[in-house]
Amino acid sequence: MALMLGIMVSAISFTSCDKDDDEGNPPTIVSMTVADDNASAQVSMSEAVYKMNNKTGNLDKSSFTVTITGGTATLADYNVTHVAGTNEATILLTTSGIANGEEVLTVKPSGSSSIYNASGDAMAADQMKTANLNDIGIIGKWASGGTNVAPLLIAAGIDSVYAHFKGDNTYLVESFTPDGSKTTLTGTFSQQRSTVTGIWNITVNQSSPNALVSEGIFRVIDQNPLMMKYEIAQTDPAIVGVTPPTATGGFGSTSGGAFGVMNVQTYLKIN
Repeated sequence: MALMLGIMVSAISFTSCDKDDDEGNPPTIVSMTVADDNASAQVSMSEAVYKMNNKTGNLDKSSFTVTITGGTATLADYNVTHVAGTNEATILLTTSGIANGEEVLTVKPSGSSSIYNASGDAMAADQMKTANLNDIGIIGKWASGGTNVAPLLIAAGIDSVYAHFKGDNTYLVESFTPDGSKTTLTGTFSQQRSTVTGIWNITVNQSSPNALVSEGIFRVIDQNPLMMKYEIAQTDPAIVGVTPPTATGGFGSTSGGAFGVMNVQTYLKIN
């Protein structure tokens, strides 16, 4: 009996020490990643966290201080989504201007009593993580309608176009006729900054409804909402007499300028 009692006391003492060791260890921010489209940042913490010190409350906008410095884009607003008792929060970013990848996003607690763990320990106010925004180019959702549609497309019976260029380098383009008929194009794309300031080169590899390759240029213009000039031409299978526009030739340079602005599309960025 004495031996069993000794084992029980030893086990209880060991459990008690473990609990004491857990107390007084505040949570920390361990990582942050920015989404490909710069629309959000995922913040991971060392353990489950709460807004209040009694294990309640989702973290929200008031829980964090968020800033962007450097580069050409600025922070217009942000919001936070989080579920109490989890270790990840999403910072939803609203930016102004065109990001060039030099912007530094900084996320930290708004103070010394804004984020707590299950033991009621507060995250230190000097905890922080930084990450650069992405030089995203064409990535995002774009819409074109009315006189913004390229005249060549209007002549083909198209009156509006929706395009989604995704962070995984796939795309979806939907074009519509006045009667509502829709054509859907999908595939992959690659983009690179050209030697001409502001103009990017783009190669579009369409896979559906048929396989073809188009090449061209685009430029994102800083206004509200962002505007994009876009011009491409099919290169494979080749079309006799058609050559793609070039950055040095500028917009309207399809086939050496033979089409003028007829092949130039204007898009506005949408949420």
